[in-house]
Amino acid sequence: MSTASRASSSQAAFEALALQYLSDLMGSALRMTRNWEDAQDLTQDTLVRAFRGFAGFQPGTNFKAWVFRIMVNTYINSQRRTARRPRTISWDDVPGESEVGGFDPLAEDGRPEGTTLAALPTEPLQRALDHLPDEFRIPVLLCDVEDVSYKDIARMLGIPLGTVRSRIFRGRQRLREGLTQEPAAIAPPPTGKPDG
Repeated sequence: MSTASRASSSQAAFEALALQYLSDLMGSALRMTRNWEDAQDLTQDTLVRAFRGFAGFQPGTNFKAWVFRIMVNTYINSQRRTARRPRTISWDDVPGESEVGGFDPLAEDGRPEGTTLAALPTEPLQRALDHLPDEFRIPVLLCDVEDVSYKDIARMLGIPLGTVRSRIFRGRQRLREGLTQEPAAIAPPPTGKPDG
């Protein structure tokens, strides 16, 4: 088999596997970054890195765990780079921008963005997740949303299995605490009418 036909075969195999998990990757990226544009960038960076390293992927092993590990590592590395960079202001923070209008991914029927956003956790759960530090949020998301095993999470994050268990336990505890405080924060205001 020639080098060109091997490369074409490898590209076709990668595309088939990547397409199978694309919506899962985008959903996880959105939950990690909490921002649509950043999630798109993270997914794209992950797929580019995965394609470049696809020669090292062992066929027959868990592609989902392999590509999610690349995503988690890419996210963690981008967070480290961001922490070292000076903070910039987004156009979204400029007053009056919302009146101008813009692209709304939820308004487009039949687009994968709308499907992914619709699959996100409910608002109270999402707010509770957003308040978790990354060290707890990422293992909880991988375990409870993506259904990744503790063992695979340990490999993805490069931490011991006991640490994964501990972080998931503590993350779930913090989620419960956040959710039990949530109802008071979102309860409707009293109507002023007496009961009875």
